[in-house]
Amino acid sequence: MLPSLAEPTTAPVQTAAPAQSEPPPADPLVDLNQTFRDAYAQARQETLAREGPVVLVEDDNLVLLHHGPRREVKVTPDAFQVLKAVAHIPLALYVMLAPYGPGDIPASRLAELRKYGEQVRKAEDSLEGRGLDEKVLARQKKIIARSQQFLDGVLEAKKIDPAEVTAFTRRLTPLVLANMADAARLRLEALDRQVRTWRAELTPQEWQEVRVVIMGSPLPRQRNLNTQYFARLLGESGEGPRIIYSESVYEEDRALRLLGTSQLDSAIGTAFFGDPQRMHRDLLADAAAAYLQKMTFPPQQK
Repeated sequence: MLPSLAEPTTAPVQTAAPAQSEPPPADPLVDLNQTFRDAYAQARQETLAREGPVVLVEDDNLVLLHHGPRREVKVTPDAFQVLKAVAHIPLALYVMLAPYGPGDIPASRLAELRKYGEQVRKAEDSLEGRGLDEKVLARQKKIIARSQQFLDGVLEAKKIDPAEVTAFTRRLTPLVLANMADAARLRLEALDRQVRTWRAELTPQEWQEVRVVIMGSPLPRQRNLNTQYFARLLGESGEGPRIIYSESVYEEDRALRLLGTSQLDSAIGTAFFGDPQRMHRDLLADAAAAYLQKMTFPPQQK
């Protein structure tokens, strides 16, 4: 029996399923560029596979990648770490005081300063037997004594005087510079010993193909100790095709990708522009500089 039109029906209402929208068609230019990216990645991998010996500088260690297993050697002497740690004492006091400006020191920071003073005293007690000669050991004790004397004065006054902080740092500068000179010598001598050992294992042709990747942070990039050493060793002016500074890249595989990118881009620059360095700067740099000369800008407010 059909339901009366006057009576409500409880039969379910059938609704049409929403039409499914078709995905937008692929942009052929996007596809084209993705194919380029894929081809570039494969070419970079092929470039790396054809590389000769690679030396990586990874903080305190030196790594050689050549035929056979990966080899890693520590090249930072223990005495280097002593010189660095002691030279950091006046620097630590500066950053614990100077940024906060003049005036009274809060109790919480006084406690931090006292704690640091205890650490300095323990460090001083540990200096004997670390392989330092008499003259160098005496310098470390002098840095610590002057730093401790300054810190004791600050703790007694419970105030920061910017002029006194500056006077303290300037008094310590010659001693810190002497530590830096010794640290540089120790590092360079150890670096050179290991590199000479590896060089003796390579043929003259393999040595000519050596590439160096230096993994480091941004600030010490300019005139970096490791860059200077390898530039002198390889007869280079600095960073370039044979010496790559891997800035803020600390994973070995990523640093090697950077090497592959550098080598491939050098080949591209030579092929297209006759300049292996052309791809190592913004490709739009020259065009941008030329067009900027045609643009007008409002005068600067002074």
